[in-house]
Amino acid sequence: MVETRADSTSLWEPRQDHYKNRKGFIIYDGKGGMGVHHVTENYDKYEFVGRGGLDSLTRKDLIHLADNFVYFGKYKINDSLKIIAHYIESVNFQNMWGKVAKRNYLFSGDTLILNPITNKYPKTRLKWVKLNDKN
Repeated sequence: MVETRADSTSLWEPRQDHYKNRKGFIIYDGKGGMGVHHVTENYDKYEFVGRGGLDSLTRKDLIHLADNFVYFGKYKINDSLKIIAHYIESVNFQNMWGKVAKRNYLFSGDTLILNPITNKYPKTRLKWVKLNDKN
């Protein structure tokens, strides 16, 4: 879930723009590797118009693919400051290659809350709920 707030005194509320009802996963391997992937609601139910491979994709298909956000890399945790840094090694938006994405983190039960560190408002946070391994 992606939430936002307009200023330091307002309540966190679900985003209502293209981040509304996003879903996905974040994985930390415990050895310094991580990955994140999130998409729009019903992303997996989209039916492509183009059927002949990448060169047949329509504008609508390409817009749909642009709602897919994914990156992988290394991570480091600073427990005393409650900050996790993602060292982005591969991402679907080339302007983020080699960047470091720092996040404040908080655990609330089975939920991990990540807040991108910024001095600007509105602010955003992502809530990741732990899924139990079914195997």
